[in-house]
Amino acid sequence: MSGLKWGIVGCGSIAENVVAPAMVADEHSVVVAFYSHDLKRAEQMRDGFGAQAAYDDLGALLSDERIEAVYVASPSYRHCEEAVAAAEAGKHVLCEKPMALSTSDCRRMIAAARRNDVHLAVAYQRRFWPKAVKMKELIRDGAIGRPVSARVRVGRYSDPAPEDPRHWRVEPAKSGGGSLQDTGSHRLDVMCYLLGEPQLVAGMASTLTMEYEVPDTETLICQFANGTQLVCEASWNVDLLLDEFEVRGSEGTLMGTPFDAGAKLVLDRYGETEEFDTPGPEGNRHQALIEGFSEATTEGYAPAFDGHDGMLATGIIAAAYRSWETGRWERALRRSRASA
Repeated sequence: MSGLKWGIVGCGSIAENVVAPAMVADEHSVVVAFYSHDLKRAEQMRDGFGAQAAYDDLGALLSDERIEAVYVASPSYRHCEEAVAAAEAGKHVLCEKPMALSTSDCRRMIAAARRNDVHLAVAYQRRFWPKAVKMKELIRDGAIGRPVSARVRVGRYSDPAPEDPRHWRVEPAKSGGGSLQDTGSHRLDVMCYLLGEPQLVAGMASTLTMEYEVPDTETLICQFANGTQLVCEASWNVDLLLDEFEVRGSEGTLMGTPFDAGAKLVLDRYGETEEFDTPGPEGNRHQALIEGFSEATTEGYAPAFDGHDGMLATGIIAAAYRSWETGRWERALRRSRASA
């Protein structure tokens, strides 16, 4: 077998519909094994994707010497422990978003990867998409002048039944939050890619109309280290799909709405408008992410984005939740590991 040899931890819809197909299609990847608490499910995935092994014991998968890298595709509350265990076993790690439920857990993951000399990255695949790449290029080249403000609005109706496999997303101990942790984390990550490190955050998180315990309505304000101010709204109680994304500068605005479904990126220089064709990824949305990580690892260089990049969105979200509790501005990234 040639290519990076993968073990996939978690056999839910992400693994089945996105991650494993992307690896099968990638010349630099080989799927070796699957892990699930349900052995029959792991065996089903093994047979469906032509892998060699199925496990219901994580330690057994991590002890498999054929495996060089692990994709953590489990629910959010398991990310930290499973990623750290994989790193300690000497495996490279690509982890689903959000990276973890706290920045202290993110730092544990980063430290484990560094200690064991393995790569760690987070599945924020939108950084690889043409729209994000073009926005980064235009901002870097001064097309909008100095970035001064940004806006994200994401929303849909989400009320999974208790028997729905996705119900963990509305269980506080497992998801760690609402739409901000889910689709919101992707948009916040792209903003960090475009604008740099987040600094100060204020937030609100309420459950206004739904019966579950996690927030269905969330709003935050974030100031980046470069001074840019971001407003992000996320909701799970609106019966329509919201996906608004823009960055405003002193000389123009980049409008990427809708970020996912819209192919056009609009540059409005306050009187002069230009459109760019920035199609979404053709086929599998994770393809560029998987290919980039696998190629870098097999060729011996670092992936484009690392664990620190993955931690930034978690820092914003965690600070927003703390702010709602304390009534104060909070720092997105605390300096001390002990207080992170």
